[in-house]
Amino acid sequence: MKFLVQQLQKYRQSPLVIDEQVDLSAPVKENFADRLLDLLPIHVTGEISYEKNDQIKLDLLLKGTAVLPSARSFKPVQYQFEIPVSELYVQDEETLDTFDQSEQVFLVEKNQIDLDAIILENIITDLPMTAYTPEETADNPISGDGWQIISDENYVAPERDLQGPQTQSLGDFFPDEPENKKDR
Repeated sequence: MKFLVQQLQKYRQSPLVIDEQVDLSAPVKENFADRLLDLLPIHVTGEISYEKNDQIKLDLLLKGTAVLPSARSFKPVQYQFEIPVSELYVQDEETLDTFDQSEQVFLVEKNQIDLDAIILENIITDLPMTAYTPEETADNPISGDGWQIISDENYVAPERDLQGPQTQSLGDFFPDEPENKKDR
């Protein structure tokens, strides 16, 4: 969905209400195949309003399901998301420079608002870095020959002598620390 700025000027008095299903699976597969296996149709609700000083405000809610690869097995993982989007667009750089850098203000490009690109950008930035299948997150610890993955709660520090012959000479590098002082 793309809206020309001229189209949005009609919505000075009352905002453009959006309640649409958007399918962005093609651009996802083309541009983000390394992060997303699939993106199911997204339900987009909210409004776009044309504000004072020729500013365009977006208040949207994105609901949908992304299919991510598991970080352990690359099996598909369904990730439900609900992302609020509140962005302000201005039409010239002079107006953009009047805002604080911490505010989410963007410059209108090519005299249009590309809602598909905005939706996709917000989804991609909201995705978790890792995802796991339900079987991988169950209480079944993963292990191999001489190793296993454990949680922080189950971690027990190994009991070993830190002043053994292998590490005793390392104390010379830190002579100011009391535990490294030797009887001389």
